[in-house]
Amino acid sequence: MKIFLVATLLIFSTLLSATVNFINPVGPTLVPIAQLLSSNVPEEVPGLEINFWRSVDEAISLIVGKKAQISLLPVTIGAKLASSGIDIKLVAVSMWNGFYFITIEKAISSVEDLVGMEVFTLHAPGQTADIILKGAIEKSALKIGKDIKIAYVGGAEAVQLLASGKTRAILVPEPFATLAMTKVEKAVRSMPIEELWASFNEERINIPTSGLFVSGDLDRSVVEAFLMLYGQSMSLSLADRVGTASVVSEKMGGFPIPVLEKAIDTAGFRFADSQEARREVTIYLRKLFELDPELTGEVNLDGFFF
Repeated sequence: MKIFLVATLLIFSTLLSATVNFINPVGPTLVPIAQLLSSNVPEEVPGLEINFWRSVDEAISLIVGKKAQISLLPVTIGAKLASSGIDIKLVAVSMWNGFYFITIEKAISSVEDLVGMEVFTLHAPGQTADIILKGAIEKSALKIGKDIKIAYVGGAEAVQLLASGKTRAILVPEPFATLAMTKVEKAVRSMPIEELWASFNEERINIPTSGLFVSGDLDRSVVEAFLMLYGQSMSLSLADRVGTASVVSEKMGGFPIPVLEKAIDTAGFRFADSQEARREVTIYLRKLFELDPELTGEVNLDGFFF
């Protein structure tokens, strides 16, 4: 590990007066923390724990139960929690855009191309691609469940369903999009979610996909030190593509390393603190709320950003 990451770990450890639990989903968002995962965090920073969540419900349970102080979540899920009264704040966005339609032979150029299909996307209602797809369907006056069906599965399962012919369209993030392009005959990648967004919004933005959220009562100095630690880990992880792919592959149960290496370029990793990300996040959440208040809930944006 690079010496300045070690130094940041030591600085972070001196600020901790109680254990801080950081939770991160198993999947592509492990890439930014690959350097941390390959270090001996328990020994370097006894008060910092890194744990993984495998379902949105699991993440929500940990946050509501105050068992997680820092969380990597879909921005829409964090907004929904904040609108429900949970005291969490967005401190940074680390993944932007990054979802793609993968179909067989025919590309998707508009939501109307999906009529009559069942689209498989990740995990559960409320994640980024699900919210934007629902927004596009509602804006086009089509009916969810009637004109276009949406179903939820894991990323690898979505790829398998496409390969077996059990669905004609999946909407997945990297590295599953690249996996599908590698494994599925005649697969076509098209219409990334930022283009899907632009199809029903005049203002083009980068979609804030995954963000770091902190408990509202977490000490500011701890938050700032963690952001420095996370940002440095992300920079080092993106620079060491081979090592990062190896670490993430192991955590994802043996995901193909060459696919992970290739997918890093199109996954949308970019670190932006809450102030840098504020404009696009604000536009994103306001537009979704205007379209359907149930998508995000009414977020107090003045208190949402750290």
